[in-house]
Amino acid sequence: HNEGSHDARMNAMMSVSIPLDDSDGYRGRTIYAKTDLTAFTVLGPYSGRLLDSEKTRREYEKEYGKEASNYYFATRSQERLVSAWPQGNLLSLINSPVFTRRTAEAEARQNVSAVLVGKNINFFLTTRDVRAGEELWFDYGPDYQHFEPGEALRSTQIKEESPSPKPD
Repeated sequence: HNEGSHDARMNAMMSVSIPLDDSDGYRGRTIYAKTDLTAFTVLGPYSGRLLDSEKTRREYEKEYGKEASNYYFATRSQERLVSAWPQGNLLSLINSPVFTRRTAEAEARQNVSAVLVGKNINFFLTTRDVRAGEELWFDYGPDYQHFEPGEALRSTQIKEESPSPKPD
């Protein structure tokens, strides 16, 4: 859907490309800055379908497949997800700099952060100056699991990704 002025703003600031250095095949389509962006530039909202219950999420995955979970974004409510598959905007294509293991170098590449607005809305913004042509990166955190269509996590991810601490 068109998000009013957000859609036009996003298209003016960002473009979608397949990176030439995607040798591992994880990134696929990704987002690049079209223009220089100063720190704290609001990129726009993460948009898609609100999945407001476990039942809705299961029905959604039955319709679209497990790989749709690559496009889930948690909300402040912690009970609802926004799924950008298949009707999200450009922001759903921002990749994580951390796929197989967490390193200081990978974490340092992050240049986008999320701000939670209300119960169900996430806006993305730049965390530092980003030059035109630079790839946008967002670290989805240690719980993020990237699935390839039709397959489970690759064995290297299973071995190298440390488990999340369990709350007491």
